[in-house]
Amino acid sequence: MTVQGPSDQSKSKDEELGELKRRKHQGTDERYPRKPGRPYPGFRRNFYDYFAEYSNNTGIHGFKYMGDQEMTIFERLWWLTLFCISLYICINLIIQTYIKWDTSPVLVSFARSPTPVWEVPFPAVTVCSETKARQREFNFTDYYNRMIRENNTMTDDERKKFEDVTLICDNHLYNKGKNITDYDTINFLMSIGPQFEEMLWQCKYTLLNSSCSDFFTPILTEEGLCYTFNMLDKSELLRNNVFIPGNYMNHGTKSEGWNLEDGYPANVSINTYPRRALSAGFSSGFLLLLRAYQQDLDYVCKGPVQGFRIHLHNPAETPRVGMQYFRAPLNQEVVVAVKPDMMTTSDGLKDYDPHRRQCYFPKERYLAFYQSYTQQNCQVECLANYTKNKCGCVAYHMPHEEGTEICGSANIVCMFDAQNELLRKEVRSGLNREEDASVDLESHCDCLPGCTSLVYNAETSQADFMWEKVFEAYKSNMSEFPGIQMTRINIFFKEQQFITSERNELYGQTDFLANCGGILGLFTGFSFLSIVEVVYFLSLKLMCNVKKYGRHYWSGSPALLNDDSYIHKK
Repeated sequence: MTVQGPSDQSKSKDEELGELKRRKHQGTDERYPRKPGRPYPGFRRNFYDYFAEYSNNTGIHGFKYMGDQEMTIFERLWWLTLFCISLYICINLIIQTYIKWDTSPVLVSFARSPTPVWEVPFPAVTVCSETKARQREFNFTDYYNRMIRENNTMTDDERKKFEDVTLICDNHLYNKGKNITDYDTINFLMSIGPQFEEMLWQCKYTLLNSSCSDFFTPILTEEGLCYTFNMLDKSELLRNNVFIPGNYMNHGTKSEGWNLEDGYPANVSINTYPRRALSAGFSSGFLLLLRAYQQDLDYVCKGPVQGFRIHLHNPAETPRVGMQYFRAPLNQEVVVAVKPDMMTTSDGLKDYDPHRRQCYFPKERYLAFYQSYTQQNCQVECLANYTKNKCGCVAYHMPHEEGTEICGSANIVCMFDAQNELLRKEVRSGLNREEDASVDLESHCDCLPGCTSLVYNAETSQADFMWEKVFEAYKSNMSEFPGIQMTRINIFFKEQQFITSERNELYGQTDFLANCGGILGLFTGFSFLSIVEVVYFLSLKLMCNVKKYGRHYWSGSPALLNDDSYIHKK
């Protein structure tokens, strides 16, 4: 018995493998049958060899085994199954990544460094008295009782005045009268409201005494006659088509290049407008001494609470005192520590649709009445347009063009319903958009936040303001102030710096491609060069093979080219 050594066994295997290849290419192997009488190899033979060459050279995982013609069909199917499973997982993860990128492209994070308070304006302060009509000028309580309790014992002129005043009182008191009023109504309401000299007594900014007329300007709001500090002049806030009867929102001081998106210019002076605080704390704040008179207080128009409403807002937007405010009661001192809340947006998000990033840049949304886009300005304008369409008129304080009719007391309910309907539409539209991204956006105001927004959060504390004791201590003559009630307000920044929030891309295009490339590389070994490989094998290499070997030998397989059983051109 002869025992074969290792070299003999290896030689026998090599000879067997060579014989298999020779039989395969000559068509004598039953696994690779060749049709008799065919002078050239067919498409399938070329494809087998061409795919084997591609799979042997590509870097995609598993293809090498799927194209190995020496492996059994079971082994190749096993590798094909594993590759399909990996490809399915890979595609599923890429789809999830795309959905996350498409639906939530924005990541809100904190800024890398804090922002000093002198980079943002001091908040605009709007002050409104709870007394809408001074009793000495117009006794609304008496008129109300005569109209309601005594079955209308007023003259036509008295009734008109009463109906006019109900426009600034609680809307449940009276809703009859005329549908439309005129601008004389506004003049009358402003004449009976708390007057500038009586209400604003003393003002200090950064501990410097000054006349309140240097700081405040009158403004029309839903709360009647109010006074605002550090707000842009109407020539910079409103467009030229807006009609305002009277000298309201007009202080004549121009801003020196400030806007909400870019802030203050680099070369602007410290004492600029809108005013800014140089530091945090009381010494860099605003002190305001307000007063009211006991004989002017009314408890029917706005109810039992007396004092003042204070609203803080950024200088480039219209105040909505009836929506957001804090109270300053009579004979109390209110200390207000302000903390700015600023949101900015990176330039990388400018190419995104506004509804994907959930904000508008200033030039993306045009407002017909306002020069600067803010969410609040947009809401005020939308409410004015909706009220006009529903009621045929607007409230006296809403922005409007000259010639627009002003709603009278009979339209109080209509104006209230318009506001509620608009709010319901906004909520309904938002819910529909969450369920279906293709919902029609023209059906509502579409007042997204501004991409740069500035909000002032206030922390308040209060204590008894015992001004009478001070007067007594100084032995002042109290008879000079009959029935006077005083309120003092201190407003200042709480901290020297604050943290700004930023909208940034969750995934940029580079990040998205990197994530997809990482997933493809992890599960399949696929890369950009793999695409080049596929394109090369399907185009350039095919053309070169056809040109070099002819169309019958397009695979360029050495086994087919060296097979003497086929016809070869010399």
